[in-house]
Amino acid sequence: MKLETFSDLYFVAAVFVPGFIYAGVVANFIPARTAKEKDVLFLRYLTATAFNYAICSPLIYLLGYGVIFTNRPVAQAFAWFAILFVVPVVLAMGRAWMIQNDSLEWFYRLIELRPINPIPTGWDWIFTRIDPCFVLITLNDGGVIAGWFGARSMASSDTERRDLYIEQVYRIPDDGGPWQHVEKSLGIYLDAAKITHIEFRR
Repeated sequence: MKLETFSDLYFVAAVFVPGFIYAGVVANFIPARTAKEKDVLFLRYLTATAFNYAICSPLIYLLGYGVIFTNRPVAQAFAWFAILFVVPVVLAMGRAWMIQNDSLEWFYRLIELRPINPIPTGWDWIFTRIDPCFVLITLNDGGVIAGWFGARSMASSDTERRDLYIEQVYRIPDDGGPWQHVEKSLGIYLDAAKITHIEFRR
């Protein structure tokens, strides 16, 4: 499609931007299953855009037929800005909250369904909902690393490259006593390929 006029640009923005914003915001909270086909990505954007317009349809009707803001172009502009840019963000954050908190689980149990979790891997699932806690990491070579996974720690969501940053490192005494904080440590970086399992502790 050639974008030769402002109308062409507005048409493309109106069709794709709400869906693109929705998908982008959701991806900040919920890792999505990878879709390599461009057609699938476009369909996702179009579906999200259609849902956005369905939610906003009463406001769109009132604006389109001049029921509200008839002689107030600035108010009209803000209303369309909200439809195109603000509402998709709100819907995406609501969707992310519902997934992270399993808010529809009661409904699925009521109708006796076991849905497939939209979060693609157990790695993504635990790290999108775990509260700050201690971790005990076992490596492929049998080594063990103890640490604190807190607000400054990070677990990647890239399916091609799994890695982990632990902000605080602890030494485990041979006698099994309380962990000892490693002074002056700035944390530790780990390649997930070298990890066999992770235990999370309060």
